[in-house]
Amino acid sequence: MKFSELSAEQWAELQPYLDTAVLPVTGLTGGEMPHEATAALERLRDVLDLIENPFKGRIVTYPACQYGEWTPAFITQLKGVCDNLRGIGFKHVIIVTAFYVASEGVETGSDLIIQPVESGQIPSAAEVSDAVRKLWLGRA
Repeated sequence: MKFSELSAEQWAELQPYLDTAVLPVTGLTGGEMPHEATAALERLRDVLDLIENPFKGRIVTYPACQYGEWTPAFITQLKGVCDNLRGIGFKHVIIVTAFYVASEGVETGSDLIIQPVESGQIPSAAEVSDAVRKLWLGRA
């Protein structure tokens, strides 16, 4: 579900079942030509489709962090957002990016980062499904 699809009453009723927040990260810098910004947003949409469609009913997708380079300061900001999402009751937080990040050993506050591979190719639906299911089973 998208955050905008939930009223206060629905949130109170569905919160026990919606235990995973998805935080999209576009990674725009403002230096993109219009077609480059469009391509980044389309890539993010394609990666988000891999988690939003199959897991609707258990996840809530929040508004995207559109601008921010993958720097220590930005990672700190993402960690704060992830901590806040946990603070309102989400058990799991998944960051979804439009770009590849070397995330090994980087503390974002999320449980999982779903992203294109280094070559830019988006992960397969099976890879995403497996990663999310492992997270929910405590094997991530």
